[in-house]
Amino acid sequence: MTVKNHSTLIDLRDLVETHLGKPLAASPHAGLWRCPACSSERHGLLLVSVNEYKCLSGYGCDGGASEWMHNIDPAPDEPLMIGVPA
Repeated sequence: MTVKNHSTLIDLRDLVETHLGKPLAASPHAGLWRCPACSSERHGLLLVSVNEYKCLSGYGCDGGASEWMHNIDPAPDEPLMIGVPA
């Protein structure tokens, strides 16, 4: 899933790390976490870049992001910009 929101400034990798901890692997372009929505039998991995995330399990889940992204404070002290380096 690609997140397009030009009114906020944040790297999705930072959001995911806040909720899931350090990635299993990372590069300058993306991080890889165990998918929190997939069962351990599926061995799902969540790939996250600055403005995009995708579960690589092949089961069509969103890594649980639809749940925890709704819990983000809707009125932060400062505007957030998704997809723009801080």
